[in-house]
Amino acid sequence: MAVRPEVGPLKRRRLVDEATQTLRDAILNGRFKAGARLRQTDLAAQLAISRTPIREALGRLQQEGLIELLPGGGVRVVLLDLTEAVELYDLREVLDGLAARLAAHRADEGALGRIRKALGRMAQCLARKDPNQWFGAHVAFHDEILRASGNKRLQGLSAVVRLSIRHFHPLLLKTENRLEDAYREHRGIYEAIAAHDAEAAERFARAHIANAKDIVLKVMTQDAAVQA
Repeated sequence: MAVRPEVGPLKRRRLVDEATQTLRDAILNGRFKAGARLRQTDLAAQLAISRTPIREALGRLQQEGLIELLPGGGVRVVLLDLTEAVELYDLREVLDGLAARLAAHRADEGALGRIRKALGRMAQCLARKDPNQWFGAHVAFHDEILRASGNKRLQGLSAVVRLSIRHFHPLLLKTENRLEDAYREHRGIYEAIAAHDAEAAERFARAHIANAKDIVLKVMTQDAAVQA
């Protein structure tokens, strides 16, 4: 007699994945503001699912550093911290610089094509003035450079830092013409990698992160002054 395969856990896992992605996007896009209290019952009602996948999704987001437990129970979106921003951007500047340097040495035509494709998506977002899709293309661009670097340890370290730093991304959009400037910075990185100019690739990659850091710190300082 044939045994019917158990499919329940797979279905629940898909719910957890989808809930995690939905909540993650809401945090990173700024729909859930820094410090906002998140209640499981409200989230379950909004997503029309039970509290179990919501609880698991919140656990994942806590591991990613996007939410934090409150002393009296419950969770909230992490508060943006100036010191944390400095530390994360300093780390990312070094890691992205190394990735670009290695990619300039090791990228073959296939890797260059994938980086160029991501850059093309960014250009399309810029033409449409679409910041929401921009970050997806932005992530793909840096993913392909890391992949082209050929360094697995670097990819693992970068994944942790990049995930933690993403909740600062909405602050970048508060600066006029940031997408235009960022596109030029990314194009410079790509052109240096394509030319196999390792020194230039590292320099452009580090400058791009340093520019983002300056913007984030400026916006956070201004916001703090307004709230004071």
